[in-house]
Formats: sequence, structure tokens, C-alpha cells
Amino acid sequence: MTSPVPPTIALRIPCSPEYVSVARLTISAVASRMNFGIDDIDDLKLAVGEACANAIEHAAEGDIDIICTMEPDQLVLSVKDCGIGFDPSAPRVEPAEEPPVGGLGLIIIQALMDDVQIHSDPQRGTEVRMVKRFQK
Repeated sequence: MTSPVPPTIALRIPCSPEYVSVARLTISAVASRMNFGIDDIDDLKLAVGEACANAIEHAAEGDIDIICTMEPDQLVLSVKDCGIGFDPSAPRVEPAEEPPVGGLGLIIIQALMDDVQIHSDPQRGTEVRMVKRFQK
């Protein structure tokens, strides 16, 4: 017997700042439907907004694909662009260092989400996969 496929919502927005609010509102509605608390919903909206802002800054064209997968105990989000990519294993800002202006997006996402994975390919763009689990 195969397990049921979790419900998934896909959203494609233009790579432009005025559409980030659409992504944030969509995530808010999905998380609310899943009965996440208000604090978790705020975290999800902020994390998706930061991921979209990074995509807009670094991809600068094309579309941004946002995939929401509603699993029984967590929400899995993917934000993917078609930019030039980067090396996710490259050193980042250490906590004791002064962060660069505008360079806090991934740090914020990692602080808000339970799991974050970054996949980047110069020919396919960057995907930020984020997981928010239900608090027990």
C-alpha cells in the first residue's frame, strides 16, 4: 500500500519586490490552515520573505517558484530562483563578526526555521528548502 501524497501548493511569482507580499500571504494562509500558532506563522512569513528577497537580489530576473508541502507534522517550503547560484559551503559571517549590510537573510532564515538546506547550481539557480515543525 502506498502512502498518500501530502497536499502541495505551488506558487510562481515574478522576480520583483512587489510580489513578495503575495508569497507571504500565501504562506500565512497555508500555515493557518494547518493550525500553526501566530508566532510560527510570523516566522514562516519572515523566512519566506527573506528567501524571496535573496532570490530577487541575486537572480534579478525570471520567476521565483515557491512550493509548500503540508506534511502531518511539519510544513516544508522551497523557494527556488533561476539565478547564477553561489557556493553554499563558502564561509559565512561568524557571530562575533560585524555582519555585512543586507547579508542577514540566510542567518535569519536559519534562526527561524527548524531545518534549512541550500542547493545552488550556476546553471539551475538556487533553492532554499525550509522546514517548520509543529511545536509539541
